Amino acid sequence: MNRTVCIFAFAGLVTQASAQNYILRIEGGPQQVNTSSGSVSITLDVIGDAEEGLGTHMLWGSFALESIGSAVIEDISWTHADWSEFNIDGGYDGLGAYNRIEFGQWEGSGFIPRSGSELGQLIGQFQITLAQSDIASGMLDFRLLQSSSYALSTIDIDTGASYYSTPEDLVLEGFSTVVVPAPSSAMIVLSASLLSIRRRR
Repeated sequence: MNRTVCIFAFAGLVTQASAQNYILRIEGGPQQVNTSSGSVSITLDVIGDAEEGLGTHMLWGSFALESIGSAVIEDISWTHADWSEFNIDGGYDGLGAYNRIEFGQWEGSGFIPRSGSELGQLIGQFQITLAQSDIASGMLDFRLLQSSSYALSTIDIDTGASYYSTPEDLVLEGFSTVVVPAPSSAMIVLSASLLSIRRRR
């Protein structure tokens, strides 16, 4: 996985550390995916949020993605939200993980956060393509990873104060789905179960 660290400096940015939590979470995916008819694409939303008192809007941040049970993953792509002005996309590693993503907006004189960057809103979306599977049903887990010291920075539109997460106050919320295999593999599992029952008798 690409671990390159890029540092962005913003003129006049006032940073304040806090013991409250910053949150990056995955939402929107299906609870179950049926691959019996071929490959299937699902969309996972990445949301940026923070507890009260940690600003009103997202400024910038970075993260990566990993999966467990990734044998069924054919491809992963990333699309950033419209409000994000600068974006670095590390790309899919081909092994079920997505390299470092950076997002954010440029701050300058008279800076006003862009619409859509409010806390609790979309940072971007992963498009996950799952191949038709010949393995047994199983759980597919997706987890966000902190890929730098500052995973999420926020700003208060009223006061102009900005804030940034630390490893200690960052909450990363993942997502899990159940992958249902193609009929041929389901029949193999069923046949093996029936054979085991007959032998016991």
